[in-house]
Amino acid sequence: MAIFSDTLALPSVSIMFFVYNLVQNRPVMNDDAAVEYLEKLQRAKGTFDHVFYVELWVAALTGLAEEYSDYPGSGGHDLLWKSFVLVKLPALIEKLEARKSSKLDENEEIKYGRHECVINQLSGFRGLFNTCNPHLEGPIEDIILFEVADISVDILKACFKRNLLRREFALRQLELEWSGSDSMEIDSYAGSILDDPNSDMIEKFVSEIPKRFMDQESRIETILRAITEWSNDQKLRHLSILCRLLGETSALLDIIHLYHHPSKILQPLEQLCNTWERSNNDDNFESYIQDCESFGIIFLFFINIIDRYELYKNLKDILCNEKGFCHMWILQSSVVYEKRSLNMEKANMVDYWVSAMSVTEDINKELIMATNPRIFIELTPTIFKYALAGINKHSISATTVTFETLSKNFEFFLKPYSSYALVGAIQWLCDDVFFKGQNTISSKVLKCLISSKDFPVSVARLVANKVMNILDNSVGSLPSVEDTETDFKLKLAAANNEPVLSSSKHPYETLFSRFWTMFKSIVYGGRQLKSTPNNMNIEYDIESPQMDLSLDLSWRGSHHLDISLFRSCLEIHGPKIFVDLIVEDILTISKKGIGYRAAELGASLITIPLCYTWNAHLHPNNLIYIFFSDALVRALDRKVNLYVQGQALGILTLIVLITWNIQSNVSTKICGKSIYEVFIEHVLPKFQNQKNDSENDINQHKETWSKLMYGPTRGFIDSLISNNNLIEEVPQLAVFKS
Repeated sequence: MAIFSDTLALPSVSIMFFVYNLVQNRPVMNDDAAVEYLEKLQRAKGTFDHVFYVELWVAALTGLAEEYSDYPGSGGHDLLWKSFVLVKLPALIEKLEARKSSKLDENEEIKYGRHECVINQLSGFRGLFNTCNPHLEGPIEDIILFEVADISVDILKACFKRNLLRREFALRQLELEWSGSDSMEIDSYAGSILDDPNSDMIEKFVSEIPKRFMDQESRIETILRAITEWSNDQKLRHLSILCRLLGETSALLDIIHLYHHPSKILQPLEQLCNTWERSNNDDNFESYIQDCESFGIIFLFFINIIDRYELYKNLKDILCNEKGFCHMWILQSSVVYEKRSLNMEKANMVDYWVSAMSVTEDINKELIMATNPRIFIELTPTIFKYALAGINKHSISATTVTFETLSKNFEFFLKPYSSYALVGAIQWLCDDVFFKGQNTISSKVLKCLISSKDFPVSVARLVANKVMNILDNSVGSLPSVEDTETDFKLKLAAANNEPVLSSSKHPYETLFSRFWTMFKSIVYGGRQLKSTPNNMNIEYDIESPQMDLSLDLSWRGSHHLDISLFRSCLEIHGPKIFVDLIVEDILTISKKGIGYRAAELGASLITIPLCYTWNAHLHPNNLIYIFFSDALVRALDRKVNLYVQGQALGILTLIVLITWNIQSNVSTKICGKSIYEVFIEHVLPKFQNQKNDSENDINQHKETWSKLMYGPTRGFIDSLISNNNLIEEVPQLAVFKS
């Protein structure tokens, strides 16, 4: 018996969280793990196949609709969500069907009938479909009655491509002749990119990827193949063109990593950056600086991916050479060295560069060509330190120094063939300003560099947070700092082609209230914004949830789920407080009769990885152990006052027990024990009428046991025994059915 009672007009919370996590979190869960989780989640929910698939589609379309909504913070990722709806989700459904068919003896007619039923049910969500098509014009009533939404046509084509629908059904729905393939030229075009690439061809090929949904996967495969082959062959010119184009389109990077782990791109680039050497026979200066510029573009693109998805939290799983230059530089990018700690070659290199920067003449070409790009990147912060120390020795006042004075010394680092070394230097300048104050030469140099029209946007992306923190803390002590900050924000906006985010998206002091507000908003399934001055601070009125969204013609998305907020809460407050917050929220919300939705969200937060990190304490295994051994036990003992509260905790436990072990073998342990052993050891004894040695203990236990079995916590047991799949996994529960 299923106790989940979502209306189809309202996406299931657990499915919605799964969908949003795939789109928002990086690295993305691999397809095998995602399919296994979906299969187990369906077992936990006990829903029929066609209902489960409708919930998947509605959750995905809800996310896409939010991108076209007018809520603050929405927009900017519509192509990513559209790629998920039209490419990723159909692929997952196809693999889920294959997994099921390997276990069940079903013919294809049953599969076709199931998904044709899903399409027919989805056709009733006219308001949702038309919200996903913002380009359609005219009164919304006319659009619903007379127009065919483009996204629905694309979904039909995507499902037909995955062999989920019969051709006759697809043509009947479209009411037109369709060949079944929107693009047949891809193979020859992709081959020409790899065999005989040129700048225009690469640019055209890359620019079309985000909007070519029918062959998007194959084009991305071609991109990955090109990166691997050109890295192995050290074709810097071709590879730099590709990296520049990818780096300029953040939406495309997000789409690529929707399908693949970042290591697919990073490891070939890592190998190139660790090993590339200029031929000793080539002494042409123009050719050399062109190679350096290409190397710099590739290196900055490599670092940008790691920074964009915060992959530095678990470099061992991303990079393949812990002793290589890339891995070591990421860990110590802004380190400055005392010259006596360097070997002779590097110490001499620092001296040569500091001497060259102390005069007004151009940097010597021989010195440039004699400097290895990797050593140049590593030593630039040290060069800056000693160069600025030399300026101080010459009694140049920090309050009167101008960029004209420093330009002959530092403008070299703004050139395209040397700017890639600026990242560590800018970080060091920020540290120096932070510790020494604004009225220093370091602050002058920092301001002059980042305000220059030649300051590269690829570097701006990487130093943005650190620079903005310094500027935000300046309190006017740095002349014209407001202009500098404005210039830098504009440069960042141009670099990212998107609004500049605050350096503190989720302030520590507001995390608790934000967590609670977000949790309730998602559970209630509706958002009604209170009127606020300038709409700067959003408040949610969730006391009047909209339960029938399919009838609302002005529908603009019922959910706003920010995975990064939950992740920040887990990382900052730690797993113990995080799990306690979830349990407290479920107990509070369940009093209003919708505890099953709160339980679904709580189970998703505990079982689906939020953080990609080496820290095992933030892994779902540890969260589950804390839940069973501590949070759940305390809640059952002292905090459950209503049957519906116990029922909500039971649903949470049910989903966790069934879905926890994604892509793991049976030997996987939590603190040395399986999840079922932890559950049986810590939770079940409270509901078992055990005998003790002392008569007082027996009487006390009987009283406690009676309250648990026949009091409000009875809802906990009723939820668990409602699912026969769980009883198969934990036979000890069977005794409670009687």
